[in-house]
Amino acid sequence: MLPTLVKVIGFDLDQTLYPKSPEIDTAIQNYLYEKIAELRQINLSEAKKLFDGLYQSGRGLSGSKSMIVLGFPEGRAKDIVQEALENAPIAKFLTPNTTILSLLTELKQKYESIDIITGSNQSNAAIKMQKLSLPTYLFSHIITADDASKSDYSAFKLWFSFYPKLEPQNFLYIGDRVSSDYEKPRELGIQSILVNIKTPDEGVDCPQLPSLQSIKAYLL
Repeated sequence: MLPTLVKVIGFDLDQTLYPKSPEIDTAIQNYLYEKIAELRQINLSEAKKLFDGLYQSGRGLSGSKSMIVLGFPEGRAKDIVQEALENAPIAKFLTPNTTILSLLTELKQKYESIDIITGSNQSNAAIKMQKLSLPTYLFSHIITADDASKSDYSAFKLWFSFYPKLEPQNFLYIGDRVSSDYEKPRELGIQSILVNIKTPDEGVDCPQLPSLQSIKAYLL
């Protein structure tokens, strides 16, 4: 069980508030393959092999870091990944989930606040939330890529700023990736839960659960 110090819960959006999907992964990565192929002057199959060798679910490099290794300037790499999230046809795969909505409603009633901290920009996050039928009023704050970034900790520090009377241990972040949703928050003293995890990583010292619904046993 997690300590009882948690007062505020933050959620990642992508592949956290909706389950991982091969269709979604493929849509995003196909966009990246095209950009790699253009840069390296290679075919899509070769681009796929290069990217997949760096990007692995869980402990692999993030999408933007993989693109940097493959030769993109840091700023452009982040832009391309964001473009993939924005332009890849993801929304058509998203559907409402009444179980998730019920879970979030229960958490909002029990804890001081629930929030979203996402790498998607404001417009894209709004579209996804609409497709998922997640009302914005459930969340006290929605921090998007337009506000700050998780990768440089600024998104988490902005999150802290909304609750000046709380300590880092009062915050819990729930996401799906080790690097951005466990390692980064942990460095700031934030507790984490990883969800939609098929194979738990023994090196990760936080709950690693098969689905978002599984957090109910820990938090309610």
